[in-house]
Amino acid sequence: MSQAGKSPLKSKGSQYINSILITALSLFMLGLMGLIWVSFKHEQSRIKERIKISAFLHDDVQNVETLRKEIEKDPRVKSTEYISKNDAAQIVKEKYGEDITAILGDYNPLPASVEVYLSAENVNMDSLAVFQKELEAYKQIKFTKVDELLVSSINSNFKIMGFVVAGLGILFLLIAIAIIDKTIRLSMYSNRFLIRSMQLVGATRNFVTGPYVRRSVINGIISAGTASLMLFILIVIIQRRYHYWDFSDGTLKSGLFLIVVTLAGIGIALTWYSTRNAVHKYIKMKLDELY
Repeated sequence: MSQAGKSPLKSKGSQYINSILITALSLFMLGLMGLIWVSFKHEQSRIKERIKISAFLHDDVQNVETLRKEIEKDPRVKSTEYISKNDAAQIVKEKYGEDITAILGDYNPLPASVEVYLSAENVNMDSLAVFQKELEAYKQIKFTKVDELLVSSINSNFKIMGFVVAGLGILFLLIAIAIIDKTIRLSMYSNRFLIRSMQLVGATRNFVTGPYVRRSVINGIISAGTASLMLFILIVIIQRRYHYWDFSDGTLKSGLFLIVVTLAGIGIALTWYSTRNAVHKYIKMKLDELY
């Protein structure tokens, strides 16, 4: 008698746990795609912000620091770096193995320069061309140079990669929706006779649906929290082992926060929608269709 009384409760509890775990794993899979997207955008910004515009100076320029501060006032500028004539000679020596001082003595034909690094969103051909013209308007600057082929190649490659990652993200979203919806429908299938019994004793649709929907929302929150915790553990492991992410970067933090909020929203919305539809489906069914 006691065993018979516990069986339905155990079965119901097992259904809830299975539903939560499967939903959490589906959301975790979706969160991984979000993490890949955030990492992709982070890597894109990091690489773009390494691209420099070399502003070569006239030989008689003295107030280089004043010029740098003036350039850094532009909100598009991430940072600047001064390369003296001696620094330029050393770079040529390290890169090409040519010692200019050994050939020309004290004479150094290489110009000093200010290397300008822009924020990632401004590293494209049109923005760079406009910014170069603005730099060349400074009387201290002789001419500017940027590796246009590198910029074009990076933007083109990242554009293709962006489409690939976005496509995979949409695919994973559809898979997650299908898995969560199917899991909830199977869970509600075992409650179809209870739903019919409540209806037969005069319960309204909202009265029947309410407890299931509230329970599903709680399950969605628990599933999203579990998926977020799993992602957090994964991020910590990767960070400690590979030191990949820079969490001082506000954009990266915002991206990770957005993933957590999105997972919570998807978890709640999907569990609510699927449960509501499943309950309404069994309410509308005729008795002989339930078997």
